[in-house]
Amino acid sequence: MESGKARLEVCMLGGFTIRCDGRPVSFNKGGRFKSISLLQLLFIHKDKGISKEELLQCLYDWEAINDRNNSLNSLIYRLKKQLIAAGLPQDEYISLKNGICRWSADIETKIDFITMEELIAKAEGKGDAESEALLEEACALYQGEFLPESSNEIWVAVESVRLKGLYEEAVLRLCSIWEKQGEYQKMLDLYTKTAEIYPYEEWQVYQIDCLLDLCQYEKAYELYRRTVKNYADELGIPPSDRLLERLQRMNGKLITEENSLSKVREQLRENEAKGAYYCPYPSFIDTYRYVCRIVERSGQSLFLMLCTLRYTDLSSEKDSDAQAHLQYAIERSLRRGDVYTKYSSNQCLILLSEIQREGCDVVFHRINTNFRKINRDHNCRIEYEAAEIMDFEES
Repeated sequence: MESGKARLEVCMLGGFTIRCDGRPVSFNKGGRFKSISLLQLLFIHKDKGISKEELLQCLYDWEAINDRNNSLNSLIYRLKKQLIAAGLPQDEYISLKNGICRWSADIETKIDFITMEELIAKAEGKGDAESEALLEEACALYQGEFLPESSNEIWVAVESVRLKGLYEEAVLRLCSIWEKQGEYQKMLDLYTKTAEIYPYEEWQVYQIDCLLDLCQYEKAYELYRRTVKNYADELGIPPSDRLLERLQRMNGKLITEENSLSKVREQLRENEAKGAYYCPYPSFIDTYRYVCRIVERSGQSLFLMLCTLRYTDLSSEKDSDAQAHLQYAIERSLRRGDVYTKYSSNQCLILLSEIQREGCDVVFHRINTNFRKINRDHNCRIEYEAAEIMDFEES
């Protein structure tokens, strides 16, 4: 193979792969990690090169090595041999002159994140018509975070944050162009891809907007429901104001086909009618506000209780089943007329109707007793607070 005719394609977004003339390039496992790190650093600094001091810091900063210079020289030598052994053409590949190390192969090398940067730079200052194709190509190159398998390395983390920012700006700029054109499906596809890469940064808000613009209201609500549940289960946080705003936008949009009252009742009926009623936090908000209005008129006694899981040994690992056990205990301890929800990863909210203040202690005792029957972690306990709704509503 003649070196001048070979073509190297390097992907560093979403993983690390190399292809030479379309053929995957793989390396022997022996000493692979350090060699790959060196190769990645050379690709990152492909045009300007990287100083030997910076290489030493990135590669050996946490290691107690007596002669780092000699270790780096040996690593460069081994990497050259590994590249040839992997099937690449004969070449020097790496040069080290005047304290600067750089990728110097006489082979066309195309690196995905560098191409993405170039495309985004070309799109700056141009009109929508010229920018659209450039930004679309740039966004297509971003298949995930930069070198995710090495994300614990500081030099990877720094570059990852920078490229993430570039990508997100490109997504928003491209979608603003498509929005003017009414290309909501294209917007939805790009937002969906981005939400899959970054599932906890509220890209779902943009997905919901697109679904609403496409009049796909049931899909929008289903996405909202999954997102709220995922945030609560994985992060232990309630829905943000932005998500709640989308819920308000969806109100009145979920229109079904005409039916008789008996058919509607069939759709509304509960499948199971045991214990307290569970609802997602956004539904709990609506329930709470509605019940507050009833209480204003009827004078009925109504309490809000907050149950919190506490761990006596903060250094120990939390019981992943404790939240599920708490919810089970609440459902089995309360009446059918009471409502509860999961508020965070270690908290539940309960609406208790027709109860007096001293009754809250009785309710908590039942919850705690049922919790202890199924949760054997003595490091975990339940605490509670309760207040009559009219007290703080009036204040």
